[in-house]
Amino acid sequence: MVESFDAGGVACHVLVDGGRTVSPRFVFRGYDDDVQGPFVRPYLDAEGKLAGRFAALLIESADGHVLIDAGLGPFAGPLDGGRVRQELEILGVQPWDIRTVIITHGHADHVGGLLGPRKEPAFPDARHVIHRAEADFWASEDAGELPDDAGGPAIAALHALLQADLLDVIGGDLEVAAGVRAIEAPGHTPGHLAVVVNDGLLWAGDAVISQLNVPHPEWVSAADMDGAANEATRRALLARAADHGLVLAASHLPVAGSIVRDGDGYVLVER
Repeated sequence: MVESFDAGGVACHVLVDGGRTVSPRFVFRGYDDDVQGPFVRPYLDAEGKLAGRFAALLIESADGHVLIDAGLGPFAGPLDGGRVRQELEILGVQPWDIRTVIITHGHADHVGGLLGPRKEPAFPDARHVIHRAEADFWASEDAGELPDDAGGPAIAALHALLQADLLDVIGGDLEVAAGVRAIEAPGHTPGHLAVVVNDGLLWAGDAVISQLNVPHPEWVSAADMDGAANEATRRALLARAADHGLVLAASHLPVAGSIVRDGDGYVLVER
């Protein structure tokens, strides 16, 4: 069953693209079992890994359907992923029903599904929005030199969207559809975006990937390109969620809930 939220009268649906388990040493860079273990161990499975997911979000804006990211698509390979299309079908939504796609960032599990089986744009009637810093990075030589061709999916997706004249580049916070605002949230990648829906839901993308990032925003991931910047972003997003009563949800975060201030820190109250 698709998990849904009511963001002030705007329906939002989490589209689970697939699942994964990962080592705490990946989720928390520099993991020290003596320091972090007492907090982390209750969340570990029998193999000593943390549960997670790949997920996108569908928003039923008054301006039409808005999709945040698109999963792995044809780039799933051996990973458990590539099911965003089926999740949309469960909701009765077809690719041509999508009017806007917000690309939080260029990692494969977010942009792979922007392409169809012939590497054509999967959402041919949608305006695709990405931050300029993000587009510039994935078009740079640095992206092309990433190991294991990690930049390949983003390069392919952005090229296809440019060729089809479907890509819009933004330089700051922007309301991209009625009640849907993309906000700058750099650190995980240079132009990472988060999204606020109708002052009811904050979708953090990959700025928050674990429940433990709420009480410990300083525990950054091995995948964060700029850990210090992502910590600052994380603290700003947590403050925004707490001060404005927003439900916090995110791509890899296996739970969602309200953020409550606890002294100088924060607590996640799960839904």
